[in-house]
Order: sequence, then structure tokens, then C-alpha cells
Amino acid sequence: MNTNRTFKVTVIVILILIVGGLVGYLWGQSNKNNEINAAKEAATKQANENAKQAATNARTKPDADKTPAEKAPAKTVPETTCNADELAIAVEADDVSAGTMSYAIVLTNSGKRSCTLYGFPGVSLVDSNGNQVGSPAERATNYVEERVVLAPGAKVKSIASISNSTNFTDGQCKTGATKLRVYPPNDTGYISVDTDITAWCPGFVVSPMLKV
Repeated sequence: MNTNRTFKVTVIVILILIVGGLVGYLWGQSNKNNEINAAKEAATKQANENAKQAATNARTKPDADKTPAEKAPAKTVPETTCNADELAIAVEADDVSAGTMSYAIVLTNSGKRSCTLYGFPGVSLVDSNGNQVGSPAERATNYVEERVVLAPGAKVKSIASISNSTNFTDGQCKTGATKLRVYPPNDTGYISVDTDITAWCPGFVVSPMLKV
């Protein structure tokens, strides 16, 4: 009799444990599912917020932060400077006084458009092989720079001055010059012209571009 009662109690205890375990498992699964769903909802919400923020940033960020495809087309500014290949050159004697020779370097707009020259040209003496003789002309200080607009066919000049080699002792001047090489202001191209200046001497100076 006691044995049957013990068996029944044991069975009941086992059933309680099984039911308790099943309930615990189902409760755990429910909580796990709730956590997964909550995580999905949070991830979806964050993704939506990120997308909204990205759209806002795309509308408001400055051009400097945008990719080239996003930037507005750059504005084109017309280049008005006269280029070397648009100019013809000639040299004219200007003045000879007190052992100094001056020459007018005359540039003519040989192109088909109006262009502008402003500032000092680069001027050097070169030999027949194109090698520079002496140093480039220094900028004269007794002139005022002016902007000169050249219509096709119009002229502008720069005054180059150089001391006579007879004013110097041997070795101070460099001989062998045959041409003047002239770089128009703000241009890396140059044009050359024959010259009767055969020697470079200290004090070789050039003026800015001047109206003719």
C-alpha cells in the first residue's frame, strides 16, 4: 500500500517537473522571440533614421564635401590675357644717352580677339643656340603699371635699357647675344626677335607694358 502511494507521488513529482520544464522552455522561447522582435524593430527604426539623416545631409552639405558628380558645374571665366602666339614683335631704337641704350619692344596683337596685357614682360638676351646670355632684365622702378587692352592690330610697348659695355671692365659683361627673348606678362610662352645688342651688362632693366 505504501509502495503504490510512493509510486504515485513519484509519478506526480515527475509530471510536475516535466510540466514545469515545458512551461519554463516555452516562457524562455517567448522571451527570446520578444527580444529578437524588439531587436529587429530597433534595427529597422535606426536604419530609417540613418536614411533620413543621409537624405538631409545630401541636401545641405557644402560643395566642398560632395563628390565631383554632385558638384554644380564650374563657372567659366574668359581668359583675356594676350598669349605669346597671338603677338608679333619688333624692336625699335628708343634713346641713347650717357652710355645707356634704350629700345622699345613693340608687341602687336596679331590675333582675332581683343586681349589684355598688364605688368612686366620677361626679357632675356640669348645667343644663336637659344642659350641665355647674362641675367634676365630686372624690373625698372620709375614706371607705373597700367592695363592695356589690345584690339586686333593694336600695339603696346615695353622699354628695355642696357648700359654700353664700354662702361665696364673686362669680365663684367657677357658677350654673344643675337636675340631678345620676350615672355609676355602672365604667360610662359615666349617670342624672339633679332637684336643689335651683342652683350649683356649689369643694369639691364625693362619697363612694364605701356601704351604706344
